[in-house]
Amino acid sequence: MPTNWLNCGEWHVAEWICETTDEEIDAALERARNEPEGPSIVEATYQRDLELFILKLSDGRRLVLPRENLQWVADATPEQAADFNLGPPGGPMGTRIWWPQLDEGLSLEGLLEGLTGNEKWMAKIQRRSVAA
Repeated sequence: MPTNWLNCGEWHVAEWICETTDEEIDAALERARNEPEGPSIVEATYQRDLELFILKLSDGRRLVLPRENLQWVADATPEQAADFNLGPPGGPMGTRIWWPQLDEGLSLEGLLEGLTGNEKWMAKIQRRSVAA
């Protein structure tokens, strides 16, 4: 039996020694500070044929967002709409969807509250859905 194993009756338990350095602890604390408090976007796709953005969240939910309802991409070209990333500017990774060609984005927090643009845009969307 190896010397790092303990004999506990019929069970053999490995004796593991694990030391964590101050640098590893500091790095873990820094990562924790940069993590969003609520859910984050872990994956996002744009279905060009359906003109839908699908956001997969860290808590298991999915948001399905029609392009026509998103102020910044409603009138963008298909190429501009498809060119997006998650995260900064303005927040930790996974807290916003950002279209660099348009220099615009939306926060996940706002999207979860149903906000897909500014106040004027939201009024327009409301009128459109009432008329339908």
